[in-house]
Amino acid sequence: MKISKKNTALSLFVMVLGAAGYFYLTQNDKPDYSETQWRTFYGEKPVDYRPEFWVTYYGSEDKSACYKSGAISVVDGTSKVEKEIYQEFIAEETNNGKNYVIRYPDKFKQNGCVYSSGGGKLYIEEKSDDPRLSQEPYDDIEQVYRRAVIYAGDVAIISVRPDDAKEEFKMSPMYINRPKYNVFCTKLNRKDDFNIENSGGVFRRLWCYSSSIEHGIEKYMQFDAYTRSFWNTHPDIEFNFKVSKKIYCGTNNNFCSKMGLPDFDDALLSPENFEKFYEKGDE
Repeated sequence: MKISKKNTALSLFVMVLGAAGYFYLTQNDKPDYSETQWRTFYGEKPVDYRPEFWVTYYGSEDKSACYKSGAISVVDGTSKVEKEIYQEFIAEETNNGKNYVIRYPDKFKQNGCVYSSGGGKLYIEEKSDDPRLSQEPYDDIEQVYRRAVIYAGDVAIISVRPDDAKEEFKMSPMYINRPKYNVFCTKLNRKDDFNIENSGGVFRRLWCYSSSIEHGIEKYMQFDAYTRSFWNTHPDIEFNFKVSKKIYCGTNNNFCSKMGLPDFDDALLSPENFEKFYEKGDE
């Protein structure tokens, strides 16, 4: 899959920002993307769900503009604290909502400082017209009330590591430099004893999962790493999503039997069974 050419990337980015609305800049603080690498997550998904990518950018130049004024690290009491810019990129949909793409800049310049991401968090949530989901300011997508309205969940933490980390990760249960994932998300209902935000006694969540066997090692999607050289030469990463048709029990008490919810068979998600289960689903 090709990413956008540089002369169209900025307009696409502005369109994404218009949908998300989280880039806190004034008219005079426009970022410079002339030297950035545009990164892309893309794939298939259910029409009623939409992925997002959450990024925190850190100032990476040795200039005062790149650090918080007067802030000192609590770790050693001397190091300056880098400025941060947080942003949420909501997927653009294609093919009548069956496909998606998320584009975001790996870095950008602003006020004489270079801001870099080094990865972020991939997240997915159910679509809904409930007005509580668009309350302003929209700056905490994990607020408790959202779990009373929609199914949502974290997919993976994605980080960029030095090239010499490759051998270490190859022998670990975490993925390294994987260009494609098939992800199955299970809908779970959990008991809400306190009926927070009028949940009706139910909290909803997605439990997203992927696994395989590589070089004799069982691998599980949770904290996915990429070496710097791979990250720089592979700007497109494919994440395909399926969501369960059934709703499963998310607690181990009589709430499950009262609600008539089945338990999910975790064995289906084992590295030996996962790809076959992903293709078939839980119908």
